[in-house]
Amino acid sequence: MEEWVDDAAASIERLTGSPMAGAVPGAVRIVSITEPAGRGRFQQASLEVAVEGPGLEPATVPVEVVLDRRHWPAAGTVLPARIAPSGAMEIAWDALAR
Repeated sequence: MEEWVDDAAASIERLTGSPMAGAVPGAVRIVSITEPAGRGRFQQASLEVAVEGPGLEPATVPVEVVLDRRHWPAAGTVLPARIAPSGAMEIAWDALAR
């Protein structure tokens, strides 16, 4: 049944013109990341990530995100992601808390 749900979600993404249409499972490797500043728990981070996925050209792209300082990643960390041919991606940031 899970495959049916995935197929339905992919169809809806295509029909609605979602930037995630055609996304494939892949990963991002953090190439560089800014250090947290101050003592705030949630802070903005500027990263460069290397994108890897089946059928995708390897690329390094900039990413801006707010992260929990308790789970601040280091360069070299690999996270699962869904990556679309358009360049859009959904990174599984919650994997940092595990």
